[in-house]
Amino acid sequence: MKIAIPLKNEAQEIFTNAGHTPFFGIFEAKGSGMFKKFDLIEMRENPRVNLEAEMGCSHSHDDSESCEEKEAHKKEHDVLAHLIQDCSVLLVKRACKNTALVMQENGIAIKKIPAEVTHASGALPFAL
Repeated sequence: MKIAIPLKNEAQEIFTNAGHTPFFGIFEAKGSGMFKKFDLIEMRENPRVNLEAEMGCSHSHDDSESCEEKEAHKKEHDVLAHLIQDCSVLLVKRACKNTALVMQENGIAIKKIPAEVTHASGALPFAL
């Protein structure tokens, strides 16, 4: 099983907002029980990176958007699902509703990790 985690850097620090993370760390779960381990396969660059949006998106997600605006905004997030399409799970601290929607449409489960978890190694057990 492959797992994606939004990461700030090669040190595997978690980026809070999945939609604007600099990288997605792609991990593979191997083994079972006490022999389960997670291997980092690669770091994938996110073309939607915005370091200033770590605590949340600056764009609107409210009902004042027209149907066309909502659809266009959702399509901006499709690149995220395409980027991690080979993963079964995306672990997040925070994700906007469009990120959640495109993941759901592409069969990628989103699982929440606690705010106090700051490193990929602490987040990976939440994928199971």
